[in-house]
Amino acid sequence: MGKEVWNNQINNWNKNLFYNPNKNILLKWLLKYGKKSDRILDQGCGVGQYAFTVCKMGFKNVTGMDFSASLIAQAKNNNKKLRYKCKFVKGDIRKMPFRDKTFDSILSAGTIEHVPETDKAMQELSRVLKKGRYLIIHVPHKYSTFTILKKIQQALGIWKLGYEKSFSIPYFRKLLEKNSFKILEYKLSEFKAGKHKIIGKLIEIIDAPLYLFGLGGHHMCFFCQRIK
Repeated sequence: MGKEVWNNQINNWNKNLFYNPNKNILLKWLLKYGKKSDRILDQGCGVGQYAFTVCKMGFKNVTGMDFSASLIAQAKNNNKKLRYKCKFVKGDIRKMPFRDKTFDSILSAGTIEHVPETDKAMQELSRVLKKGRYLIIHVPHKYSTFTILKKIQQALGIWKLGYEKSFSIPYFRKLLEKNSFKILEYKLSEFKAGKHKIIGKLIEIIDAPLYLFGLGGHHMCFFCQRIK
């Protein structure tokens, strides 16, 4: 996965350690269906943004996991500064260091697309989640302007975020169902301009008509229940 790729993001991530739960679909789902006593996993936690936001929302038992020792060290340091009680552990999403049926809810935000072994990562998500409980996940949408531009950057060798694949809706639905997940809700997120405002705004304009027809966008967001 290339640890150095993500270690280079530490400074950017540390500038804002919290997401807005009123604008983030994953956090909206967690707040709607989760219980404050739930044991929650932030899979691929980075420096802890989702974990800290979830703690701020009132959830008491939050664990963050990442494969990068540097990111985990930074997350622990941030946790100490914030005086939160999140737990942070180093682990690989293809073989997580948790027992079967450990968690009530799992947040997996833009994580499993960064490993070639997607099936193994999904099996692990199913393994560590309790039956009847929730996986809240988003992955890049394959049929979008964003993905086309990503492929061009990857071909030119200027893509900066390491290995990353994208998925079609039918493929990812089958992958979820294969691993005992029932999709309860689905939403396609719109593409939004990032730090490159001019180029990003142009992509927004181009992508908007596709989004209206269920194409385009950026992430496919799924709220799922483990049924077996």
